Amino acid sequence: MKKGFIFIGMLLLCFCVAAQQKLLLKGKPNAMYVEHKVGEKESLSSIGRMYGLTASQLSRFNGRSPSSVLSKGSILKIPVSIDDISQKTGTPVYHTVVKGDNLFKISQRYNKVPVNQLKTWNKLGAAGVKNGQELVIGYIKTNSDQPSLVSTPKETITEKPVETSIATDIVTKSQVSEQAKTVQVKEKETVPVFHKDLDEKSNISSVNHPSLPDEGFFASLYDRDDLTLVQQYRSGDAATFKTISGWTDKKYYVLINDIKPGTIVRITASNNKSICARVLSQLQVTKGYEGLLLRMNNAAAAVLGIKDEKFTVTLTFFE
Repeated sequence: MKKGFIFIGMLLLCFCVAAQQKLLLKGKPNAMYVEHKVGEKESLSSIGRMYGLTASQLSRFNGRSPSSVLSKGSILKIPVSIDDISQKTGTPVYHTVVKGDNLFKISQRYNKVPVNQLKTWNKLGAAGVKNGQELVIGYIKTNSDQPSLVSTPKETITEKPVETSIATDIVTKSQVSEQAKTVQVKEKETVPVFHKDLDEKSNISSVNHPSLPDEGFFASLYDRDDLTLVQQYRSGDAATFKTISGWTDKKYYVLINDIKPGTIVRITASNNKSICARVLSQLQVTKGYEGLLLRMNNAAAAVLGIKDEKFTVTLTFFE
């Protein structure tokens, strides 16, 4: 009888451990995956059906033959793309917080999931996130309620956790060379010419503009790392100014006060589309447009899908 109770207890313990296993995203942004621990009599085909993949897809990703036999307990990588991650239902997937992460940065990486949604899923308060913390960033569909997922053992964290301020969404950047601290574009750049008397009531959507899918020419400069800089946050109303710049060269500019000209900023619209732009000069107040946070060139507004004369944006930059 005593042995029977011990056996039942071990089964319950195993069940609890399995239930706690998580889908931890690993790999690079363009080659993400989760790990599956092969169970009894599982094959590439049966595991593929569980995740909506074919045996050929799994074998290629893992460098195996489609007909290879899997041994129980071996680890199989399950490819996951950004498009696979939903904000609705399914099995939760987790991002492990690393140095330099904050909620806004994590939000932008995973389908621009709203920051408030991340807070709700993970029951976060005002303390921010810490290195090593595992955050739900969305869900993926599986054909098994309890797949054999591999738990990644936690490493002892000896460094000080990154303190993230919710009010300013500050994140410390990684160490780079001294030269990167004063990054300037060396190529000859044409400064956009715009009308001093701005006609804001023109319909920017009436022109057939080329498709501009990315964040623009200055996006690579925004992400340059510097340990001495911290991320700042602004939010407010915006409008546009007319210029020929941006339609073909994807160079976007803003007029804004209190930010040094030449600074690269990231602007995100209410539809979660974003662009990176260079601060051109100070913002001049015009009648009917008092209280604006910024003006952006009309090519930038077109990429963001904005058709209104006034609209709300959020802005981040490093200083």
